[in-house]
Amino acid sequence: MTDINKILIRNAVESEQDIIRAIVEEAYEEYARTMSDSMREEYNRRLVTTLGIKESVERIVAESGGNIVGSVLLYHSTSSASERVVRNPGWAELRLLAVHPSMRGHGVGALLVQECIRRAQVNGERAIGLHTKDEMHSAVRLYERLGFTRFQDLDFSPASGVLLKGYCYNLDNR
Repeated sequence: MTDINKILIRNAVESEQDIIRAIVEEAYEEYARTMSDSMREEYNRRLVTTLGIKESVERIVAESGGNIVGSVLLYHSTSSASERVVRNPGWAELRLLAVHPSMRGHGVGALLVQECIRRAQVNGERAIGLHTKDEMHSAVRLYERLGFTRFQDLDFSPASGVLLKGYCYNLDNR
């Protein structure tokens, strides 16, 4: 078992982008398998496009034993990135939380989300918004355990038959 105290949370560096992309693709593969071919192609295209954004986003990774084992993107409310979906004033956006399948259940995802919360607070954000799907049971449990609440105003459907549900973490009262 991995010692959670030995997981380092830090900013990603440019040379790690291929590793991060591989972890994201592997982490999301189980969800992509349930999609039609055309939906899976669009989904993968969106993943690659979002991961390719270089400015206006904080790329945060979790490292264990010298290896990257998870990542997340954090867009602050002032970000002008076109890939942002949450456009509420004063709201940061958490995107593409991914933990390598071999490291699930070791607290890596929680550490990454908690770091996003910490950074958003430091930046003076009012809230953090995110999207997830019902099929992502572990992610939904994690977000709710950490204090995110369902926020239907953020719901949207980027593709036919897919509902991305909005969640919010209110920073105003913390």
